[in-house]
Amino acid sequence: MGLAIGDDISGVASPLRIVPYAGVAAAAELIRTVAEELAAELVVVGLPTDADGRRTPACARSEALAASLIRLGMPVELQSEFLTTNEARRRARALGLAARAPVDHLAAQVLLEEFLAARGGTRG
Repeated sequence: MGLAIGDDISGVASPLRIVPYAGVAAAAELIRTVAEELAAELVVVGLPTDADGRRTPACARSEALAASLIRLGMPVELQSEFLTTNEARRRARALGLAARAPVDHLAAQVLLEEFLAARGGTRG
């Protein structure tokens, strides 16, 4: 599972790290801890939709994670993550990372960039 942080004023997102996925409850606790450490105002969870924006079977896990975060008092938005991994792999190659290097943190960055761009990129 990849984590990234973004700034809605500048519209810039940066990858943070990759963390092992150990289930919805553990993921929600970890995300809450990181979000609180970074004073994040919102958590964006990737929703693995298809090319037409339709739900895939994997959407249930993302929605369960979002619901768990909400129960922990975190504000959450869902964002389609269609093709974010493909873009993350392209960026990894450009950075000179090995072909099989994990890219979840870069995919999280792409997801957050798309989310911020959809919100207008900047606020002020």
